[in-house]
Amino acid sequence: MDINWARSLFTIWVFVSFLLVLYIVLNKRNKQNYSDAANSIMEDNDTPDDKSGR
Repeated sequence: MDINWARSLFTIWVFVSFLLVLYIVLNKRNKQNYSDAANSIMEDNDTPDDKSGR
């Protein structure tokens, strides 16, 4: 086992992790969560809440 073997395993691990992240992000079950997060900035009213009592 030399260092190139370890580098190859690390590269494969990073690639598999990247594919897993893509699967999670592009999964249709998560579409509503991402849509809600994207629209939350537009639905926010720009008036500050004065809950501090100042």
